[in-house]
Amino acid sequence: MKNTFILLLALCANAAFGQILTLGNQAFELKNVTGSIVDFQGEKVLKIERDLNALPFDANNLEATVDDRHFAKLTNLDFEDGTIEVKMYSQIQDPSPFLGAQGFIGLYFRIDEKDENFESIYLRPRVGRSDNQFRRNHTVQYFAYPDYKFETLRKKAPGRYEGAAPVDTNEWITMRIEVHGKRAEMFINDAKYSNFVVDTMLAKSTRGAVGLYVDIGTIGYFKDLKVIPANRETEWQGKALIRAFQPPGVVYHQPYGNNPSAGHYVQANDAKIYYEVYGKGEPIVLLHGGLFGSIIEMSDFIDQLKKDYQVIAINTRGHGKSFIGSVPMSLEQRANDAFAVINAVTKDSVTVIGFSDGGYAAYQLAAMYPNRVKKMVVMGAGELSPGVREFNFTAEQAKQMDAAFIAQHLRLNPEPSRLNEMFAGVCACYNKVTVGKEMLGKIQCPVMVMAGDNDGGNPVERVVSAARHIPRHKISIIPNTGHGCFLENWQAVWACVWPFLRG
Repeated sequence: MKNTFILLLALCANAAFGQILTLGNQAFELKNVTGSIVDFQGEKVLKIERDLNALPFDANNLEATVDDRHFAKLTNLDFEDGTIEVKMYSQIQDPSPFLGAQGFIGLYFRIDEKDENFESIYLRPRVGRSDNQFRRNHTVQYFAYPDYKFETLRKKAPGRYEGAAPVDTNEWITMRIEVHGKRAEMFINDAKYSNFVVDTMLAKSTRGAVGLYVDIGTIGYFKDLKVIPANRETEWQGKALIRAFQPPGVVYHQPYGNNPSAGHYVQANDAKIYYEVYGKGEPIVLLHGGLFGSIIEMSDFIDQLKKDYQVIAINTRGHGKSFIGSVPMSLEQRANDAFAVINAVTKDSVTVIGFSDGGYAAYQLAAMYPNRVKKMVVMGAGELSPGVREFNFTAEQAKQMDAAFIAQHLRLNPEPSRLNEMFAGVCACYNKVTVGKEMLGKIQCPVMVMAGDNDGGNPVERVVSAARHIPRHKISIIPNTGHGCFLENWQAVWACVWPFLRG
């Protein structure tokens, strides 16, 4: 497997003083644990215990003093998705500082650079074979630091983040965790099927280090640690995507929006913007819609235009493979993102086709850089001003409306943990933006303004009003279609667009 590496606890190892243990050519950084390399049952293994001097424990305040930053962290590793496997052995300290000690032992992963956010799955082996089923059901525990420790999760989602596993103290346990996006599955020993599933992990971090974990009253021994990262790009690249609300009869065969042979990045101020290039000829820029938008929704345009033009299809920041950046979203920002891509591909003036959010970005681009835009087609983008329309759509609502598309976004996007931020940013932008005479009157090129006659979000009246502010405008209304008129009646849209482009 390309780009796969396995990190093993070496059989021949040396202990370094202080907070670092060196094992062969790997290093473990100790965080609020004491540790050493010891001979145990005929093997060299890593032994760790929670350091109560560094991180005190209070039995009367469990939530605040357990499930914390106490681990041996494998350094020089940036883990996002993939498989983590380790053999571990749990003993109860004698005497134990906590009568309720259950042999707490397990793994932390996606530990961020400041050790402030991470995911964890660990075991309470002492109850794994209890005669009481209720106790058995607390053998496996997931938590997300710092906001979702075990007591919080028990209150908010009883039973969802705990489970059973046939384990015990004083025996070797092989734990394997398979991580993909927001999902993690845990396998114990040689189990063919997972013993425990976390379908929605909760930590803010999406990548980082891996740590070996013990908690109060536990002596933990670890060996044969393997970390096998999945190469997300390799796994997904070249696969055809789906668009939002894709009808059952529609199938895309070209990997638009996910094509490694056509894909590129450009740095646009604070964000890396993804785009794909197809065909040869005069350049045409495609700008997709927002929130549910993607390059794949522009497939029909790419299929037709790449025969005669150079097609430049751009992922808006926070969408598809583009990064979201660090400053608030605005139409000026969107225009400058597109301008950065244009400059990376060509020095010529371009034709722009934009839909919805992409249409508004097209208006702004042509107003700011009139010498670089020679013709435009804008669909589903009418006049706007604060208060005309309320934008308060959330990522959670989006998941309920099209779970498959949002799941695809989370696997494709380089910053999946920022989905809520992306939705909030787009809505904040449109709640304060004004698109009217001042902006539109600056557009010098010919513009075909198009709308579906049943568009509820951008009614025909507002679209026509916007068009009339543009000096060289044409208006095309597609009957019996909604917001995505080109997705609902491609033939009618193309019959209008093609003569306009060629004229």
